Amino acid sequence: MQLGGRIGAAIVGAFGLMVLYAWYTEGAVPAGMVTGLLSVKPTAALVFVLLSLAIIAFDRVRLTIILGAAVLLIGALTLAEYIFAISIGVDTLLPGFDLNGIDPRMAPATAFSLFVLGGSVLSSRLVRSTLTLALALIVVCVSQIAILGYAYGVSSLYSVGGYTSMALFTALALAVLSSATLLQHPLAGLAGLARDGGSAGRLLRPAIPFFIVGPFAMGWLCLSALRLGWFDAPFAVALLVLSMTIVGSALTWLAALRLRELDRQRDGALTSLADTNGMLETTVAIRTQELEETADALQALVRLAPVGIVQFDATGGLRAANDQWLSLSGLTVEQSINDGWMTALHPDDVERMRAEWKECVSSSTAYSGTVRFCTPDGTVNSVQVNSTPIRSKETVTGHLASGTDVTALRAAEESASAARARFEAAFAWSPLGTAIVSLDGRVLEANPRLLHLAGRSTTVLNQPIEAVFMTDESVGAEDLSAGRLVSSRQRVDRQMRRSDAEETWVKVSVAEIHEGGQAGGFLYQLEDITARRLAEARVEHLAFHDPLTNLPNRLLLLDRLSQALLQAARHGRGVAVLFIDLDRFKVVNDSLGHHAGDAVLAEVAARLRAGVRLADTVARIGGDEFVVVCPDVENSGDVAELAGALQEAIALPIQIGENVASVDASIGIAFGVGHDDLELLLRDADQAMYLAKDRGRGRFEIFDDDLRGRIDRRLDTEIALRSAVGLGQIETWYQPIVDLQARTVVATEALARWRRPERGIAMPNEFIAIAEEVGLIKEIGAEVLGQACLAATALSGSIAVSVNVSPRQFVRDDFGAVVKRALRISGLAPDQLWLELTESAVTEAIGSAARTFQELRDMGVRIAIDDFGTGYSSFTHLREFDVDLLKIDMSFVRDIEHSTRDRAIVEGVVRLAESLRLDVVAEGIESAGQLELLEKMGCRFGQGYLFSKPAPDAAPAVRFKEIQDALGHRLV
Repeated sequence: MQLGGRIGAAIVGAFGLMVLYAWYTEGAVPAGMVTGLLSVKPTAALVFVLLSLAIIAFDRVRLTIILGAAVLLIGALTLAEYIFAISIGVDTLLPGFDLNGIDPRMAPATAFSLFVLGGSVLSSRLVRSTLTLALALIVVCVSQIAILGYAYGVSSLYSVGGYTSMALFTALALAVLSSATLLQHPLAGLAGLARDGGSAGRLLRPAIPFFIVGPFAMGWLCLSALRLGWFDAPFAVALLVLSMTIVGSALTWLAALRLRELDRQRDGALTSLADTNGMLETTVAIRTQELEETADALQALVRLAPVGIVQFDATGGLRAANDQWLSLSGLTVEQSINDGWMTALHPDDVERMRAEWKECVSSSTAYSGTVRFCTPDGTVNSVQVNSTPIRSKETVTGHLASGTDVTALRAAEESASAARARFEAAFAWSPLGTAIVSLDGRVLEANPRLLHLAGRSTTVLNQPIEAVFMTDESVGAEDLSAGRLVSSRQRVDRQMRRSDAEETWVKVSVAEIHEGGQAGGFLYQLEDITARRLAEARVEHLAFHDPLTNLPNRLLLLDRLSQALLQAARHGRGVAVLFIDLDRFKVVNDSLGHHAGDAVLAEVAARLRAGVRLADTVARIGGDEFVVVCPDVENSGDVAELAGALQEAIALPIQIGENVASVDASIGIAFGVGHDDLELLLRDADQAMYLAKDRGRGRFEIFDDDLRGRIDRRLDTEIALRSAVGLGQIETWYQPIVDLQARTVVATEALARWRRPERGIAMPNEFIAIAEEVGLIKEIGAEVLGQACLAATALSGSIAVSVNVSPRQFVRDDFGAVVKRALRISGLAPDQLWLELTESAVTEAIGSAARTFQELRDMGVRIAIDDFGTGYSSFTHLREFDVDLLKIDMSFVRDIEHSTRDRAIVEGVVRLAESLRLDVVAEGIESAGQLELLEKMGCRFGQGYLFSKPAPDAAPAVRFKEIQDALGHRLV
């Protein structure tokens, strides 16, 4: 199926090339062929070629994604041209055509189909096949509608008002390409069912030709008959319905016959299985009966034998016993019949004897074993029982057994065995390696554990005990002698001398063995402490290494850095510290999971180790942060070259299973000499790394005096800012917002200022960003909001006050309460308060502060989008939230007199606001020319230095007369 689909795609690709050739060389192709080929637009032909290549190269993921994305983009841009009635230039991708006045753009239906088919190809490489099949089926349906329109001569099927017409060759090409896309997934959808070898496939395959050809043929016949006048439309519809009903009923009947045949096969299989089970049960019953008839009667009974004699039947039941047997068991004959003799067995022997005897009887074999009988008077007799089967013509008719009293013998054996067992158990199975050593140090006996610890398969007998230990040069041989260890009662750690070189450590203790009051030897005991030693070594390793990457951690890094600085002081060289932080690492964790993040960290660690010098130290100090210490540095150029090489190595794609992750690195570099502080050197490199992130990421920066000065100034600002609100240093200045038509002040914008002692007024760009970063923006924002609301109550009329709101402040859960408190304390009407949100604040509100936004709207507070047009999703914001005002950023107003582009943007925003019934405030008006242009555009409000600069007074004077004179006309 896949091959057939790719062949079809190749044919369409060849057709697309023919179309392009026909457009380029219209005269070199026969006229009739040109007319057919030129019905397909050049851009559509190009997209057919791209789609054909994508399907043919379906196994090459990257190429398929690129081609699918290209087709999707061309279709989307063409649709955008139709929707917005603009020309983006998609139709001129292939220059050099003489279209003779024909619109070069493909039909909207064609663009839509290519957009959907491109999405189908792209999704087949990125997501599950369900979306791919759904999109491809949409294109199949669209192309089939167009083909039916041409086949039936019904233009409404391929042309809606002549606007969405699709050429016949285009429809055929789309049908082939969409079908080929479906066939690239042979295990899913209709293709998967058709390939099924079971009932579904057998039912579906015969019906496919009918469902594809049948409706088309029936429709064509009906339409042809109508056109020939054979009958009218109602009769044609009735005939079509009757035909489809008959054919559908026939197909249903055939499917029912096939299902009934399957049911018959199933019922036959169940009947056969039941017969087989019955035969098996009969066979088992017969076999059981044969086993029960294998016993043989005991023929002889010796009553006066010195041993007990007993006769059993074929089933193992006792039939007769002599007096000796009855004396040993303490039972009468009547009590012993059948299994009664087992009642005299010792409780500990009952289950064992019952199982062994049953096994012996069932297998018709001899039995030999010892059992204990408990007589009524409490005596326990040990009896050695031996039996043999009695056979008659190869048939076992019973068993004959003898019982010998071995009570005294067993008592003696058990006593000796117990003593020996205790000794052997203590020696052989001791968890400690144990050896008996002579006074001259030779091994007399050794248990298996000692041989295991020594790693030897042969004995160590008659060899010096010291031969199993490694020589310890740090301790004298005299100190390790048996006599010294005994007298000092010390336990020493020794390493075993193993033939396989495996490292094994033991703790050795020695005790004297006394014989007749004198020392006759030594008892060595060896406790295996290898695991403990390894655990201690592992713990020590983990204390100084990162468990994920096995790189040195911060403790070991500081030690290595300290050594490098000491060496630098001795040899007059420098030390470089590279602080590396991964960019986009959070994206990997969020999209692929933390296991993928761990894999990325491990791979980055390996690349860093491979990219540095042997003398350099690579450490991971937490998260996605790494540090490289480069000792013995001669110049900064070598370090810069190393940083660049490390960045290139880190940026290479990382394969994680079926996924590919990609990260970059921001690197900060600091240089030190022997007297530098370790932590300060690391901090300098860290600050340089953050500078690299601020300047675009994926680069390195070197810490210098300029950066140190900026850091000191920022720290000084942060410290002073923490007490600024409490000391009353945060002030609010105001700049009026003017009605450009009525020449009146309608509002005043509150602007934060920081009056720093001995430094004067600090502008917002000097401290707001720091306040947001360290969490002080809530206090500063609340202070400015409160001052602005109080100041607005003193203004005449209904002049409003506009307050800027930080994104960090707006997304807090209590912001609505802060606004309510400011309005309550000041007494300001809610509709006289404007809150200005930048586009970034609105973006965050969409995800995390929608409730706060709605709460403000319910209060009656007016909402303005500040710096409108500078973000990337303004229209999305207007759709998501109900706002009142748009403030055009001053960057567009600044060059409005000279830049037609900025003038068009401003006018477009004004027209957009008019259609949405929003007020517009133009920021940064500084000249009469700008004011005049804005008035002509219909901009209602404005603010800027032309009217007034920011001042501490909430109602600054506006120079309307001077502005009017500059404009050359009187106030209206």
